[in-house]
Amino acid sequence: MNVKNFDRKFALHHQRSFGGRWKAYLFSASIGFVFISIQLFAIRDKPISNIANSAKPLQATNRFSHSDISSPYEQIFVVERLPAYQKKKSPEAQQIEKTISPTDRICFVHVGKSGGSTVGCALGFGLHCYNNTKMMDGLLPRRTTNMFHADCYDCYDESANFLFVVRNPLERIKSAFLYERPYGINWLKNNYPQYYVRRKAFYMDCPFRFLEDWVQIGLLGKTGSRGSKYRVSEECQEIARHSVWGTRRYQEHLYFNYQFHLEGLPDNAKLLTIRNEHLLDDWNQIEQYIGGEKDILTPENAEAAFPVINKKNMTKDPSVKIDPYSSPKYLSEESTNALCRHLCNEIVSYKKILRRSLNLNHLQIEESITELRESCGKYADYEEGDCHYDMPDIKGKLLNFRGYVDKVQLEAVEGHKQRLENPLPPSKRIIGTEEEQEEKDLLMDDDAYPLPYSL
Repeated sequence: MNVKNFDRKFALHHQRSFGGRWKAYLFSASIGFVFISIQLFAIRDKPISNIANSAKPLQATNRFSHSDISSPYEQIFVVERLPAYQKKKSPEAQQIEKTISPTDRICFVHVGKSGGSTVGCALGFGLHCYNNTKMMDGLLPRRTTNMFHADCYDCYDESANFLFVVRNPLERIKSAFLYERPYGINWLKNNYPQYYVRRKAFYMDCPFRFLEDWVQIGLLGKTGSRGSKYRVSEECQEIARHSVWGTRRYQEHLYFNYQFHLEGLPDNAKLLTIRNEHLLDDWNQIEQYIGGEKDILTPENAEAAFPVINKKNMTKDPSVKIDPYSSPKYLSEESTNALCRHLCNEIVSYKKILRRSLNLNHLQIEESITELRESCGKYADYEEGDCHYDMPDIKGKLLNFRGYVDKVQLEAVEGHKQRLENPLPPSKRIIGTEEEQEEKDLLMDDDAYPLPYSL
């Protein structure tokens, strides 16, 4: 091949090669332009928060910047921060929590007035623990890292287990009624302004200062206070019924009931349960079930391990001084039967929790139902569909207050912005001699367990 032919062929090859590369560059640039355009449209259409059906947009949040989010609650209600009482209290407990993966964690389901504050403090949470910051030894406190309580769901849906503390539904509702009863209208307004309108409507605008009156007047439409001629209005009767059913929000502990906490869990949730009446047995059984030490709690160390927590000082309640009944928790046989009748669906939810609990066997479940029969009779054996009232549909309630990552209503976010942590109760005031004080303490509403525990 002579030099001219070689130069000619090289020049043609160089031209073709350059043209091919130019086409490749043009094709790549076109693909890049299309990709960038798609991303720009996606960002424009993507909401800045997880609020659906909002009437007005919220300011940009850290919803899509997970580096600053340490709890599931903050992923749901993006303008909120997790309340202090739902966090582990001691630095040691907080460090341990960081070592547990979400799939190994246990979610503590704290249903109010079931004894959850006592158990929660032993697990290491803030709650009403005051100076008690020591987390108990054992595997259960170490692995129980998050909490679901009322309108604050801070649990991973993929958690290994969900730990309930439950109590006889009738006893729980008695305790809740007395616990939230205000000392007076000014006291309520000054100490609990966030609850003022709702509690005033129940305890003060309606004649429901005493348990017996609540049932006799509100649920049965009769007179109360041993012959009082006052008869309740239809509006107050509705308030009485809906408060028991948990379908209107007058008291926090009645509204956020067993049904709410059970239906707020993932469908495939694996439950563990500590029964109020059998704390020692159930705690030990769960500890062993998850691979911990057998009989880690003994009757001797139980009192130190579970101090009475969140106990209302009834001696400061003016209602006690004018109470016409023998004790604050007094209910006549007629009233007990009526209250159990209205609690029927809550009893059904209570039994669902027991039956789904992996740590309880048939005999233990039947033991708790037998105990419930002693106070609620036939209603302890009613199943869903047997009750006089349909099981409440609480989808809207769950959406607003439990919340879900992909959909939270604007009203729920605004409501959470206004919520305040309850201030600590006032220090105990000694009245009279020690003997008189001890006698008055026996009437106190108690969110814990009488010692010794069931063995």
